[in-house]
Amino acid sequence: MLIFFDTEFTELGLDARLISIGLVSESGQCEFYAELEDTYQLADCSDFVRESVLPHLQGGSARMFLQVLILELANWLERFDEPVQLATDSLHWDWPWIQKIFSNPDLWPTNLAAKPLIIGQNPELELAIETALSGGLRRHHALDDAKANRLGWLALESK
Repeated sequence: MLIFFDTEFTELGLDARLISIGLVSESGQCEFYAELEDTYQLADCSDFVRESVLPHLQGGSARMFLQVLILELANWLERFDEPVQLATDSLHWDWPWIQKIFSNPDLWPTNLAAKPLIIGQNPELELAIETALSGGLRRHHALDDAKANRLGWLALESK
């Protein structure tokens, strides 16, 4: 089973800090979204992030500490009764966050593949993703970007 995911973080640099993560199952029926409240401060954020990412944060029950995220995300992934593979359009920017979240090997979900499926770098896929985003999904919102990746992937798979 594929699970599409996306992350938002403070900057495109070596000192980036995780802001949010969103995941959606291949069927679209199961979602996970979290915003971190102990990993960054406003001063850590680039101008782009302040303008394009932070305004989309939901707050409320989505906010949690990193240690809670680690446990809740592991539990969410392990509730699937089959092996899962995460799918991302950005191996370089998104996958390292999964590796950091589950950096303790004892916490790595037992059904989670060790490597992601990379779905980017395809003009047809990019067009399908853009079409999904134009349907009302928020660009630079981790869950909505994951949903757009899913919709783009499914559009290509149906061809």
